Amino acid sequence: MCCGVGILRELNRQLFHIVLGLALLIVLFYFGRPKTIYFLSAILFVGFFLINLVVRKIKVPIATWFVETFERKDAFLPGYGSAWYVVGLLISCILIHDVSQLAAAIVVFAFGDAASTIFGSRGKNPLPYNPKKTVEGTAAFILFSLTSFIFIGAYAIPLALFAALAESLPIRVDDNLTIPLACSIFVFFI
Repeated sequence: MCCGVGILRELNRQLFHIVLGLALLIVLFYFGRPKTIYFLSAILFVGFFLINLVVRKIKVPIATWFVETFERKDAFLPGYGSAWYVVGLLISCILIHDVSQLAAAIVVFAFGDAASTIFGSRGKNPLPYNPKKTVEGTAAFILFSLTSFIFIGAYAIPLALFAALAESLPIRVDDNLTIPLACSIFVFFI
């Protein structure tokens, strides 16, 4: 039962990852990059406010539900992963000026990272350079990231490979930060 709850929570987290990415694409294409930056900044501000209330043990129904539904049990603080997710998206939005390239980065971050967790957690073949990650998770990251082809064409292939490498490296930085940074660096050089 406990393991089933943990698996369901992680699946919920990754589905939320995808849904937020899709919502951000809608905001980006309907309102433009500057308003997308405002949108993410507002989410971050409200999120920090709610995290502050939760840490102070003040019950806020939406914040409590969010933490209970999506947060990992071993999180440093309530909302820790979500905050880094929004910060990562905001970094990409600030660093990537071309809307198509930004959309591709969002797709890689939302779809690729979620797929790597969903499939990687069931994987049986650890990566030789990082036993905490699996071949299956990295392959899923690459495959799902290739949907960025819609926005940047054949550049989606090296972008997916580069971002997958960044996600799989054995470093102590949250991948909600490394993936957007990797996408931003890649876009800078194309």
